[in-house]
Amino acid sequence: MGGEDAIFSWFKSAKPVEDTTPMRDRLDALERRIRHVEEDWTEVYNKFRTLQMRVAKQVQRLDKNSSQEEPQGGSDGETQLVDSGLPGAGSSLSPRMQRIQNQILERRRRGSPAGAVVKEGGE
Repeated sequence: MGGEDAIFSWFKSAKPVEDTTPMRDRLDALERRIRHVEEDWTEVYNKFRTLQMRVAKQVQRLDKNSSQEEPQGGSDGETQLVDSGLPGAGSSLSPRMQRIQNQILERRRRGSPAGAVVKEGGE
């Protein structure tokens, strides 16, 4: 029975626990802040997913539209323009503008005509 007395004497001799209220308050405040950050992160993540889905749908629509327009190209030059992946190629140009663009590209491939002055950078 001496062992039991030793255990109980330790409990009796133990110092009283300090007031943990300030630490508990700090812990509660930190937990609230963490919950708030988690909520903010969830909101931001959901907005990102929505934006990503919109972009993916737009890319699908553009791919679908471009794949439908490629076979409809009338001349080889127009088909080359669509296949070249140049900005402004495809449906954003009128047929007249596509012809002009093709002529410009042909001149560039052959080199500028004699006597033509080529200016770059808007000078």
